[in-house]
Amino acid sequence: MENKNQDQLTGLGAAGLLCLILLISVFNPGVVVAISFIWLVVVFGLTRWIGWGIAIVSGIIVVGASDIEALWYLERSWSILLAGCFASITMVFPKALFFDRAMGSLFTMLSVAGVFFIWNSQYWYLVDDIMNQNIMNNIKRSLMMFSEMDTGIMSPNIVREMAMKMAGYQFRFFPALLSLSSLASMAAAWWGYVGLSGKRFRNLGRLNQFTFNDHLVWCLILGLVAVIWDSSDGLSRVGENLVLFMTGLYVMRGIAVVFVATGMLFFGKMSLLLGLILFGPIMLLIAFAIGLSDIWFDYRNRVGMLKESNQ
Repeated sequence: MENKNQDQLTGLGAAGLLCLILLISVFNPGVVVAISFIWLVVVFGLTRWIGWGIAIVSGIIVVGASDIEALWYLERSWSILLAGCFASITMVFPKALFFDRAMGSLFTMLSVAGVFFIWNSQYWYLVDDIMNQNIMNNIKRSLMMFSEMDTGIMSPNIVREMAMKMAGYQFRFFPALLSLSSLASMAAAWWGYVGLSGKRFRNLGRLNQFTFNDHLVWCLILGLVAVIWDSSDGLSRVGENLVLFMTGLYVMRGIAVVFVATGMLFFGKMSLLLGLILFGPIMLLIAFAIGLSDIWFDYRNRVGMLKESNQ
């Protein structure tokens, strides 16, 4: 694969990617990134010493833990298998785009896990319980930190109620959050590996280039059908997670369209970030609508043609 120097993801974009992982990850956010990076090093090798230094640090992150429990094994099992799928697909389809390879890896993992859990349903309840305990422990630690920094702005009861509601959402939607954070983690690992390896691989494009196959809209439609049909709690939960997963992808696509359509400079991007913080739900809904409608209207291509006609 030829290395294209133009329009690559910058360090600022990679930092945003890491922030996204920290925000939505339900696992240890460093584990999937570290294991994916190690897999790439083992399979494709390195030519720069700094890359080996990062690989050693990644190994320390993977094996290090204050206490080894069920979640430790679950995190690393998922990460090793997912990263192994990604490295294998990259070897078989070296010229494929990153997102196609990452989605292929994720789809393979979810398919295998789905068949396994359908065949051995008791293990799904075990994983569900582990994730519930992990989410509740994180919420409890957050509440303890908030109580120590009591500012008097909000009542402790209101904070606790909001935290419990957030924990309920995280528990209900952890498969979708895990899928989205896994894609972002593989992206961060690939970006870091290409930059540190000295290999002539094609790196990630900038956010304003983010897109994916339009036919994936059928995943959103199937998820909505499962939610509306609501024949069982299990099927409804699968549909809800599928809808959330696709919504996350279309939100990112919508933000990419906004970057291109407005020709945003740094100040404009900071304004968008402040808008997401202050008016999060409304901004995300608008971004989703733009990203979804981009299937039919192809906004970025239209903007490009408009610029060419003006010139």
